[in-house]
Amino acid sequence: MPFLVLGRADVERLVSLHDAIAAVERVFIDLASGAAMIFPVIRERIDPYGGFFGVKAGYLASEGVLGYKGGGFWASNRARGMDAHQSVILLYDPETGRPLAAVDGNYLTIVRTGAAGALAARMLARPDSRVAAIIGSGAQGDIQLRALSEVLPIEEVRCFDSDRDSAEKLAASARSRGLRASAVDSIRAAVEGADVVVTATPSFEPLVRSDQIAPGTHINAMGADTRGKQELDPAIVARCRLVVDYLPQAREIGESQHAFRNGLIDGVHAELGEILAGKKPGRTEAGQITVFDATGIALQDLAVAALAYRAALSDGSGVRVELG
Repeated sequence: MPFLVLGRADVERLVSLHDAIAAVERVFIDLASGAAMIFPVIRERIDPYGGFFGVKAGYLASEGVLGYKGGGFWASNRARGMDAHQSVILLYDPETGRPLAAVDGNYLTIVRTGAAGALAARMLARPDSRVAAIIGSGAQGDIQLRALSEVLPIEEVRCFDSDRDSAEKLAASARSRGLRASAVDSIRAAVEGADVVVTATPSFEPLVRSDQIAPGTHINAMGADTRGKQELDPAIVARCRLVVDYLPQAREIGESQHAFRNGLIDGVHAELGEILAGKKPGRTEAGQITVFDATGIALQDLAVAALAYRAALSDGSGVRVELG
């Protein structure tokens, strides 16, 4: 069978947010039941270009795929008119090791991360949550807001970004979808009174302070995926019900790395898959502060890439290459 190459236009057409949520939910449940494997992450800074390059790999038995995503984040790309995130996903046949496909990872990273945010909000936010704060209004802030609207009755959103134009753009997009939306001038103005807070930035210092977070708030901390990255005051992590995507990874490169390192916590309430599988409870009290620490796991990438791959085999999408 020829090797298949799928570009961004292909995967945008083949994989919807709704489909991604369902696929990523299965992945987390498989992980909780021991039916999937995650391999150690490689994540390193690339000087002198100021980029971060990483490899996330794993084996998803239920989908019959083995593979990895290679790529990273170059903030300087924005000045070049390019996406800051650059990646590609490689799929292999686990039975033979034969390469199956190379799939654009830029869109799939966005949509699979949005899917994880939706699942966490569904299990951890108060069901009546109506006001959202989005800190970081780029592509990930946009998909996170769309994902929240898939699972919660969101009516209002406050958008903050260090680039005011980006916040205004996200607010305008939200208004076009029927939400009350505004771009605000400070993180405090976005966060105070919000039912759900999403942080989706490349920050290396805390942005959201503990005194800004009221009882009953849920936080999706989506930005930290590298040693040193940080978006939340560690005191928030210390006082919350903490849920992570994958503990060995989160404690090293996630938002919770700082609370672990400073001795503020010695464990977490659960991995998300344990809650989705019914092994542990999500939110149990309206007044709990809950935090989802999302580092992004290889299985998410493999699941959405497998969706695109199988759909492309059915409809003839992509470019077929004979590798020899």
